[in-house]
Amino acid sequence: MMKAQKIRCNKISMILMLLLLVCAAYTSAALSADTKHVDPQPALPSSSKVGVPQATLQAFGAYPNLLNITHEMREKFHPVVKLPKRKKWKKWIQKRRIKSNNTKDADDSNNTCNESQIGLMNIYDYILKDYTGKNNNDNDVILQGGKKVPQLLPTREDALEFAKTQKQSKLFDVGRYDEDRRGMYTSSLFDAKDEEQRRTIHVGIDIGVPVGVKIHSFVDGVIHSLGYNEAIGDYGHVIVVEHRISATSKCWVLYGHLDANSIKGKHVGQKIKKGEVIGRIGDTSENGGWTGTHLHFQVAMTPPQTHDMPGVVSLKDREGALLEYVDPRYVLGELY
Repeated sequence: MMKAQKIRCNKISMILMLLLLVCAAYTSAALSADTKHVDPQPALPSSSKVGVPQATLQAFGAYPNLLNITHEMREKFHPVVKLPKRKKWKKWIQKRRIKSNNTKDADDSNNTCNESQIGLMNIYDYILKDYTGKNNNDNDVILQGGKKVPQLLPTREDALEFAKTQKQSKLFDVGRYDEDRRGMYTSSLFDAKDEEQRRTIHVGIDIGVPVGVKIHSFVDGVIHSLGYNEAIGDYGHVIVVEHRISATSKCWVLYGHLDANSIKGKHVGQKIKKGEVIGRIGDTSENGGWTGTHLHFQVAMTPPQTHDMPGVVSLKDREGALLEYVDPRYVLGELY
């Protein structure tokens, strides 16, 4: 009996040893195969994989939010431009406040709503411009009295002369991000050897405001660079500020078309506080020859070499540019 049990145990031991040898051989073969064939390092995601839309002029949220700015974060930003509120909106707010004060319900959350729920265009008094060429009126600036002038004057002399008698419109307007503005950029600054290289895709947002309007910093920052880009069609006086968005993200914002006084007394490395006035909007003699005075607001993911960024890019460079220059609405809010 004892002898039979011993034989049985020896058989079991042999079977186990055979199984161990088979497993070891299989593991060795697998490791050898892995050594011979190593998968290449994964390529960086293409623009289509991270969400760059194929078509231009997409809705808010359609473009990559590479700075991970949330609605709650944006609510705490200081307005870059203080837009005037619509009269109807002011009356509506007053009615809501009266209703909220008179309600017996202690929880008045149903009587209030934030700007994102209503839409900024319903609250603030500004015009959304179309520079695609479909609306010919937007390709010109209409002055008081109905006189039309081109958006961009051809020479510096024309810009200086225009500024002397410039009649300012009191209207505010917004020019869109990722807009194909063919026919608008007419100076030699935008010359190209062929149509494929022509720069017409706008990668910032323009906020049309009267001369002298204050431009504010939306969060704390440090001046990266500043100067005067003098070419016709360029930014004129410009400041680039490095802004810390969160503990893990920062960006570089170009504030373009400012007046000469905006850069006086400022220096690289100067700290800028949230809400601080960065500068004021310049007239046509200061802003690069643009008759429609405005702020060009552009958000970059990497620091520029100097006080300049390409405000427009070619169609072939569009996808890469939209990953470098993110949708400013993530900072400014849903302007359209």
